[in-house]
Amino acid sequence: MTTESNPKGKLVSLEDRLTGALRPVPPRQEFVRDLSHRIRRNRQTSLVNHVANWHFFAMLVASLFSVAVLVAVGVRALLALTTKRRSSLG
Repeated sequence: MTTESNPKGKLVSLEDRLTGALRPVPPRQEFVRDLSHRIRRNRQTSLVNHVANWHFFAMLVASLFSVAVLVAVGVRALLALTTKRRSSLG
C-alpha cells in the first residue's frame, strides 16, 4: 500500500516532515530578562493605571454625568405622571 492510498500513512509522513521543519527556538536571554523585569515592575492595579490615563478619566466623568441626567429625567417623568394623576383625580 502506498502512502497516497493510505490516509494514516500520509498523516505520518506529514508529521515526519513537520517534525524536521518545526524545531523549538530558545528565546534570547536578553528578551527573557527584559520580560521578567517588566512583569515584576508592573505590579500596580489596573485602576491606578487607568486613572493616570486622562482619556479614561474623561470617559468616566462623562458617563457619570450621563447617568445623572438619565436619573434626573426619569424622576422628573415620574413626578409629572403622578402630579397629572392627582390633578385628574381631585
